[in-house]
Amino acid sequence: MLTLTGPEYTAPEVFQQERERLFAQQWVYAGRSELVREPGDRLVIDAAGESVVVVRDRLGRVHAHHNVCRHRGARLCDETGGGHGGAITCPYHAFSYSLDGALVATPNVGPEELDRTALSLWPVAVAEWEGFVFVSLAPYPPLLGDWLDTHDGLTQRFARFALGELRIGYQTVSEVRANWKILFENYAECLHCPRVHPELVEIIPHYRTGAVIDAERADEGVSLREGANSFTFSGRSSLPARRGMSSTEESSYYGAAVIPTMMIDVTGTSVMVTRLVPRAADHTTVSTEYLFRADAVADPAFDPTEVVTFSELVATQDYAVCERVQRGVGSRAFTHGVFTQKDSLAYHFTQRYRAEMAR
Repeated sequence: MLTLTGPEYTAPEVFQQERERLFAQQWVYAGRSELVREPGDRLVIDAAGESVVVVRDRLGRVHAHHNVCRHRGARLCDETGGGHGGAITCPYHAFSYSLDGALVATPNVGPEELDRTALSLWPVAVAEWEGFVFVSLAPYPPLLGDWLDTHDGLTQRFARFALGELRIGYQTVSEVRANWKILFENYAECLHCPRVHPELVEIIPHYRTGAVIDAERADEGVSLREGANSFTFSGRSSLPARRGMSSTEESSYYGAAVIPTMMIDVTGTSVMVTRLVPRAADHTTVSTEYLFRADAVADPAFDPTEVVTFSELVATQDYAVCERVQRGVGSRAFTHGVFTQKDSLAYHFTQRYRAEMAR
């Protein structure tokens, strides 16, 4: 089983093709629904190199628009945040749009000068699942649930975790000098774990074998060490376990890769959600949302430091080896690498990638 070729990891022209054939045709993860909880809150993201703004209207409906004014093309919104009121107003000429995208105000420009009904913001497809917002630049994207289930039946596998009830307790952003596919391949294998992640294999002893999946379990989970329930240096967290989990689930770890922009990591006390934003063939922005029980986050004494510190250490270790791979695959000697049997999930990722790119 062969890896992708060197140019597929390094060539700018391949990266541009990916934007058009893959990222612009799929659903991409935008962020948690709570970031647009109130009317006027806005979530500004990069989707396949396009700036997209996500908002929620007064009826609770979520909308997504290209972040471009229809008048002269100015960027409308600069950053994610709340307190913006019930309209999207262009900073250039103050043309204003309702949250559903309709042009509603054109200062100093009379209705006889242009047809407002023909100048709504360009729409972007948007959908929600379990508190996660996804957008798609495709004109006719598949139903989000159907698409998610092409990732090993994700909606059914993770339904029992009630992810929609969780809230963001912490967020981090890292700039990684590596191709986004290298990050996914690294996520999909654990041959590197004994050497690169000594702290992680203390918490998940199964990873000492180099295997990701525990073949003796039918639920695709792996057991934490005895008495552990979280990703911390001790394996235990002072934060409350998530509601409704069985004792087996509470002491296990479950992971899912939602190609091309998302990874979900579930433990007994927290969920880590990673969003990948490819910037160039050798540059990926990685943002992580740490989710916890809503009542825990609302507690004035809430402190996720023990979870965040451990998880960010593991992530930093991954980023370092992924950057090392990026430097290596740029060699003229590298035509392709090889996958071992324990790299099978990484191999399946590359097969899916090539199938999507060939469409």
